[in-house]
Amino acid sequence: MALLLALLLAAPGADRGHLPPAPIRQYDIAWTKALVPGDLLDWQVEELGGPGVDPSTRTVVVGLRSGELRAFRADGEPLWVFQAGGGFAAPPLVRDGVVYAGSQDGRLYARDLATGKERWRYEVGEEVGSAPVWVDGLLVFSTLQDSVVAVDAATGKWKWHHRRDQREGFTIRGCAPPVRIGGLIFAGYSDGWVAALEPATGAVKWERRIAPNGDFVDVDGLATDGKVLYAASFSGAVTALEPATGRTRWDRKVPGATRLSVADGQVYVVSTTSVLALSARDGAPVWKQPLEGVPLAAPVRAGPRLLVANGRALLFLDPGSGMRIRTLSPGTGVSTAPAVAGRRVYVLSNAGTLLALDLE
Repeated sequence: MALLLALLLAAPGADRGHLPPAPIRQYDIAWTKALVPGDLLDWQVEELGGPGVDPSTRTVVVGLRSGELRAFRADGEPLWVFQAGGGFAAPPLVRDGVVYAGSQDGRLYARDLATGKERWRYEVGEEVGSAPVWVDGLLVFSTLQDSVVAVDAATGKWKWHHRRDQREGFTIRGCAPPVRIGGLIFAGYSDGWVAALEPATGAVKWERRIAPNGDFVDVDGLATDGKVLYAASFSGAVTALEPATGRTRWDRKVPGATRLSVADGQVYVVSTTSVLALSARDGAPVWKQPLEGVPLAAPVRAGPRLLVANGRALLFLDPGSGMRIRTLSPGTGVSTAPAVAGRRVYVLSNAGTLLALDLE
């Protein structure tokens, strides 16, 4: 290889100044952990649980399709392992030394971050499909059966739930985590509706359908900048809503819109075909890039980059232009959003390998 390079450089017209630039290094791999044994019967598997991280210690906890919940220190040293009765379809919430993780076995678990010892467990009775959201001492989460449930974070006791009857026929797998804005909680449903709920009681302040007509009207993407609620409906729209009233601020046609996030005055949307940025102010298009994969996770802002999992890989995009800077492809792809704590990023591959990256 060295001889070939020397001959190419010595050839007529060869000029070092005209060689393509080396790729910009985006990260260093601090460590990796293979968490799931290889199985020849597995084919095109997806790890949808993903990592949650303690921002102060950078301790990471990851839920796997095998039903294992594993915790690691920032240096990669294992802390503990817990086996649930079903796989994990959403990342855990790590807060104040406690891990809150919902499983497809129909339970929400609270475990000590340092030891893994159980604090409590709540029998949901439905598959937990989102990470819990902390709201004034309550944990609020969504199930794959279109329920929003609130339990006491200290005891795991039920406080309230709100449910919409799941529509007949097929729906898109997954659900949006609830979003808090001021004194309200917002949830999206597979029938194309969004509801505003009172955190203390679950009482409905308003609810309305935002999805256009179509075969799949699921609202599986919700995000906020603290002032406006943004929602993605698979049947073809991204909508900005007034939190207090549900009034539409703007509505942008985006076929197959599935997941979204908001930062930098832009709404970053993942659809079945594209990753795109819209102006948070009026929904005007800013940029659009091919997804080249499957929309499974919301975009994540990490330092100067936007990270997007497309099932095949983790894309590193420039938030201002959408230009692809780098692609991390750990062989079997990445289907869940990474967890970010400062410069440290944790990524779970579909093969069940956890990677700790330190951004440049």
